[in-house]
Amino acid sequence: MDLPVEGWIALATLAAATTLFITKALPVPVTALSIPVILYATGVLPDARVALGGFGSQAALAIAAVFILGAGLKESGVASLLARLLQRVGGKSEAMLVALLMISCGVLSAFMSNAAVVAILLPVGMALAGRAGVPASRLLMPLAFAAVLGGTVSLIGTAPNFLVGDYVLTTELEELQGLEFHIFDFAPVGLAILGVGTLFMVVIGRRMLPSLRSEDRLAAARLPAEVARTFDVADRLFGLAVPADCTVRGKTIAQADIRNKYGLGIVMIHRTRAVPKRWMEPEPDRTLREGDVLYVQGDEVQAWAFCEEEGLQFSLPEEKTVSRILRHGSTLAEFAVPPYSRAVERTARGMKFRERFGLNMLAINRRTDVLTDKPQDQPLQVGDAFLVSGPVDKIHRLSGHPDFTLLSDISQAEDATRAPLAILLLFAAIVPSVALQVPLAVSAMGAALLMIVTGCVSRRAVRRAVDWNVIFLIVGTLPLGVALDQHHVAAQAAGWIVDAGQSTGVVGVYTLLFLLAAVLAVLTSNAAAAVIAAPVAARAAIEFGIDVKSALLVMAYGCSCAFLLPFAQCNILVMAPGGYTTKDFLRVGAAMSLVMAVTTILCFSLL
Repeated sequence: MDLPVEGWIALATLAAATTLFITKALPVPVTALSIPVILYATGVLPDARVALGGFGSQAALAIAAVFILGAGLKESGVASLLARLLQRVGGKSEAMLVALLMISCGVLSAFMSNAAVVAILLPVGMALAGRAGVPASRLLMPLAFAAVLGGTVSLIGTAPNFLVGDYVLTTELEELQGLEFHIFDFAPVGLAILGVGTLFMVVIGRRMLPSLRSEDRLAAARLPAEVARTFDVADRLFGLAVPADCTVRGKTIAQADIRNKYGLGIVMIHRTRAVPKRWMEPEPDRTLREGDVLYVQGDEVQAWAFCEEEGLQFSLPEEKTVSRILRHGSTLAEFAVPPYSRAVERTARGMKFRERFGLNMLAINRRTDVLTDKPQDQPLQVGDAFLVSGPVDKIHRLSGHPDFTLLSDISQAEDATRAPLAILLLFAAIVPSVALQVPLAVSAMGAALLMIVTGCVSRRAVRRAVDWNVIFLIVGTLPLGVALDQHHVAAQAAGWIVDAGQSTGVVGVYTLLFLLAAVLAVLTSNAAAAVIAAPVAARAAIEFGIDVKSALLVMAYGCSCAFLLPFAQCNILVMAPGGYTTKDFLRVGAAMSLVMAVTTILCFSLL
């Protein structure tokens, strides 16, 4: 191979980085950020602005923004609306459940982080499996595969798509000047990939999966809805309406003193006469108005006594009331009292629990008994688990207190009142790019900032949402792609592909580009594969005389072909809950990889 010294150094850097990515001998960010340093120090990229150009990448900024947008869609309940719809319409047919899960997951993955979508729908898949009597192992791998398939539908669906779009904007190749990828340029073939992949799993793929009727292997921390069932919240939840002649109308919650007089904890207030109707936290200074419905938790006799003495109207809430409350900014969480806690033998009232933490203590689970009669007056004991209600941010604050241990998973908490705004901001990220040719990085970043400013996503969620491994991979490997291109490595690889394509034609070139990208994605990551393979695809297309845009799209889809190994980001989330082995992923993943490759190559060959 006739390469300059710089080209060999770039290849050696690629080989060393690939080895480190596979073995994880160093953290991914350390390996990735070492690449531009080595390229500059060895003179491969003597211009520091080029060597560090990844830090100014529009793709990196846009991907970070999409992580935040996805977190906003999750926290505002948009993603979970689809999940709940699945739980309502899902029947007992295994084939129908697989189809519903995959289509829903694919749609969400077109606009959200693939791993985040799997995390959201994983509990739904487990619930659907339990209700239908279907082994979870028959549903969860299709769910993970659908997230990958759905990411191929749009420019913001997955990192390789972004990076291909960024490559055509920054490359110096004359043939690519003026070429640009728009947000739905990936959709025609991406939708075909999603549709054919779903059909394959429904008809054939699910039959290749194991039938493991194992117990739920999800993390021990329970979701708020599960906590509610443990404490029988639905059975002890009552709706108390405030009429015009009620003695508490016009009083604040503190003045009404409901907790001290009757031992009832107010979980949420529904202001039905507001326009629009509002769900509100029971803050002590909140004034009660005519038409308000107080959702209280406690003893039914005490609830009746409160209504009779104060003139309220008693009602039993619907079955869905708990889930409605959990969708409107409030959540339920379970805490335990650990040994050596300063709360032992102290009451919530004595600790001024409500005043200090802004949370309502609703019940105490002590061994086999659930204490709901004035739990704030019960001295706490080691091992007690107690139920609280309140805003997610305040529960996060309590979770860091040394005297209490959080037992719940509140990562699924959401505020559905902000769902319309979150959807509007998603359109604000997409529409300017489609209609006004605004760079996607600009519109996505603007929408992400508005998500934060308007409260659609919390700052804590922002910190969790951004996958810094992906960002650092992009920052570090972009200069490597430049080096491979500048020093003729990409041209040499493209020449080999063109030579091989002389006897196999366009189909052969597309096949080799897809395989190159898929292999690189397995060895490194999908983001790194896109950076390295994009120059090869462009030069091969130019030399062979085929459409450059099509070649780049084939390569991008190849980078997303991540089904074979359980360590891929989406696969690893379902491995333990589904009880899968590496052989399961190799068997079914190989078939899905073949389906995706054939679909992609046929679509472009027939265009």
